[in-house]
Amino acid sequence: MTAPGRYASNDGSFARSTGNAAARGGALIAVAVVIGVLLLWKGGVGGNESALAVQDDGTSTVEGSDDSTAGADDGSSSDDDAASEDGDDDPLAVDDPTTDDTTTEPVEPTVTARPVGEVKVIVANGAGIGGLAGRQRDVLTTAGYVAVAVNAALATETSTVWYIDGYDVDAIGVAEALGGSEIHLRPAGADPVALVAEGEALGNEDAHVWVVLGSDGMLGS
Repeated sequence: MTAPGRYASNDGSFARSTGNAAARGGALIAVAVVIGVLLLWKGGVGGNESALAVQDDGTSTVEGSDDSTAGADDGSSSDDDAASEDGDDDPLAVDDPTTDDTTTEPVEPTVTARPVGEVKVIVANGAGIGGLAGRQRDVLTTAGYVAVAVNAALATETSTVWYIDGYDVDAIGVAEALGGSEIHLRPAGADPVALVAEGEALGNEDAHVWVVLGSDGMLGS
């Protein structure tokens, strides 16, 4: 029988010590395997998360993050951003009913002639033809105008229909009644009485239209 070594014991403690060491080693290996699996899973092998990655511009981002954070990088924007860009960021805004984008041309006021009975006309003979002013006065009175025949202050060749302010439309009617047109119209000066012989318009200074008949015969001469 061999004698036990210096440090050996016959009570089996050495065998127990060896078994405990083997068990601890196996446990450490198992823990290491688990840690390794967790690190791989965390590293993005099977998941959507990873450590921070540093970009070229010095900013950081998370690799494998979900698509909800990618809007700022790809230039897309949310519905709220789009509404803001379109100027509709206030959902409670109400259009002003007093504004109108339609552009319309200004409408010129329609000017109508007065009733002929309210228009007083002086017919002056400037053609030197006897009875001419009386005949043309009768034409106008037959048409309904209030007309007076006189002699012109000066002989003239050009027949003209003069009118005071505001009676241009009425003057056209007078000219047409005498066979003329609006080309014969002229605005009267401050003193239309000067168109007739001195004193002949006495009592008729308030006339509205002054007709001077010339030798051209353009107003029925």
